Amino acid sequence: MKKQLLVLAAALLTLTACTDSGTAGYEIKLQGASPVPQFSTAVQSDRHTQYSGEYIPSNEYIPLNYDEQKGVWISYIDLAPMLTGKTEKDFKNAFLQACENIKDLGCNTVYVHVRSFGDAYYKSDYYPWSKGVTGHIGEEPDFDPLSIMIDCAHQKGLSFHAWINPLRCETEDNLSKLESGILSEWYNGSEQYSEYLVKVKDDEHYWLNPAVQDVRNLICSGAEELCRNYKIDGIHMDDYFYPTTEEYFDSQTYVEANGSIDLSDWRLDNCSKMVEEIYDTVKSVNRDIMFGISPQGNIENNYSYMYADVKKWCSEEGYIDYIVPQLYFGYENKTKPFEKTLKEWSEIASEGSTKLIIGLAPYKIAEDEEFAQTVGIISEQIKSSQALENYSGVALYNYINIFSPNEDLSERLQKEIDLIKTDLTD
Repeated sequence: MKKQLLVLAAALLTLTACTDSGTAGYEIKLQGASPVPQFSTAVQSDRHTQYSGEYIPSNEYIPLNYDEQKGVWISYIDLAPMLTGKTEKDFKNAFLQACENIKDLGCNTVYVHVRSFGDAYYKSDYYPWSKGVTGHIGEEPDFDPLSIMIDCAHQKGLSFHAWINPLRCETEDNLSKLESGILSEWYNGSEQYSEYLVKVKDDEHYWLNPAVQDVRNLICSGAEELCRNYKIDGIHMDDYFYPTTEEYFDSQTYVEANGSIDLSDWRLDNCSKMVEEIYDTVKSVNRDIMFGISPQGNIENNYSYMYADVKKWCSEEGYIDYIVPQLYFGYENKTKPFEKTLKEWSEIASEGSTKLIIGLAPYKIAEDEEFAQTVGIISEQIKSSQALENYSGVALYNYINIFSPNEDLSERLQKEIDLIKTDLTD
């Protein structure tokens, strides 16, 4: 997502935001200073947050965010052709062009994958280098992709939100190649850590268990180093929470927790603890760095399959600053018609102070009949979203399907882009 390193006086800092008396805190090494990026007067005046009183953030960076968030997701899939195996110069040129394309579309925010599979697109003390950088997991490049991405985004006046998948990890083949680190320890010590890092049936990936405090400590430590070491404007998560409803995933952990409440309610609570602890961690570094989540648009699925208590997070303080439900449905969808589902999410978000950004799906033009045949459908959905009383923005998934479509879709998509640009720039 959405780099240069920040000023801090100490050489080491013990993390406390996500630890309890029963677990040892992780330590991160603090880095040297770099200047805060300079923005135009117009950009500065549109920042969403302003400091008050004598509050000074611990990393001395004033985040760049907008009252109306107009975002584009840049996933690890989008990054691959720009980054994997490329030189620093080639990557910088490619990502700068991506930022220019996004700005020209009328958007002001990017959500960029910085951790997709328990890995990192930056120098981390907790996670191995992503194979998406050099092509090999754990292999360190000779440049910092995250610093480059943040610099490019800020150069174009874009807010940069670092997108993490906190629970999804790499495959067995890639985890087995790691020679050190916390995930390597948990993977190789499978008997001791059998429910820290779990292999999920019918899924080649391992997943972290949010019920374990050490796991949540690790996730929070990863969020903290991003907020301390880089000039990010937000931390962003999508809809990857529990990967299965099967009891085997965390049965022993559930028993150790005394199993006093229903398994479903217990899992909902585990995810809420994780979200709350990440929020507290982010705000402990810089209270103006935003923290947002993009859950499934199907509200019932969040509760029945993901154990994501989106209503709680929206209505109570201390969980999230913004929510981006993935309303990837057409107006004629039989299960979740767009207009009805849009109003349901508006009602949920209106229960608290959470900002509501509507996630839309230009990618569906390539695979859904209603989207393919209805020129202007994304434009209409933007207008429907803008008509909400609690509208705070829209977000488009995803970069490569907007700007690098299949050749046979280019003409159709260009018509859509022209309409989107009109809606977002008026």
